[in-house]
Amino acid sequence: MTVKLLTDHDLPFSELVPGMELARSITNAGTTQLGGGYMKFTEDAEFPDWTLKYDEVLFVQDGELEVVSGGKSVKARAGEAILIPDGAKVTYRGRAGTVGFFVLWPFDWDKK
Repeated sequence: MTVKLLTDHDLPFSELVPGMELARSITNAGTTQLGGGYMKFTEDAEFPDWTLKYDEVLFVQDGELEVVSGGKSVKARAGEAILIPDGAKVTYRGRAGTVGFFVLWPFDWDKK
């Protein structure tokens, strides 16, 4: 395996929900157990009621991201990150213009 620079250039973004797009860069780079990539919010958007089957870190590069879980809200702004454990039921909320990077483990969570 070689050291690799990750950028959002030349990656296909796909819409997760209206206003929220993802581009998977770590998984596409061939890393064995980490998954992840870039997220961007083209408008204020929400992805509700998702139960994680992996550990996840969300790093906000620009804007503001909110994660609601168990009736509690955690907000991260540029330069901050949110850690979410496997099994948490969450709602993601982002403001228009928010850009971030997510890392999850294991990347093949859907095969558990």
